Amino acid sequence: MDNACKWADSEVRLGILREAQGYCLLVDDDGPGIPESRRAEVFSRGARLDEQITGHGLGLGIVRDIVEAWGGQLQLLESPTGGLRVRIDLPERTAP
Repeated sequence: MDNACKWADSEVRLGILREAQGYCLLVDDDGPGIPESRRAEVFSRGARLDEQITGHGLGLGIVRDIVEAWGGQLQLLESPTGGLRVRIDLPERTAP
């Protein structure tokens, strides 16, 4: 969310979908996006694509680690709003 708000021109959209195997969380912004050739870079600790933007370059890498620990998947995609879409798929979990 923080990254979407930093990079958005004017719009950030959130969506949560119930799917057959679990849940899908979508975060879309209308900012400049991230070229597909550079998307893997943002998961490296300390990586920042623009040094003028504040931050430590940890957020997406940590989020991906948490999502994968829960058995999910995080993807960076092109957004229908013109910027970046972060898609998080999480499996349904049953109570112990």
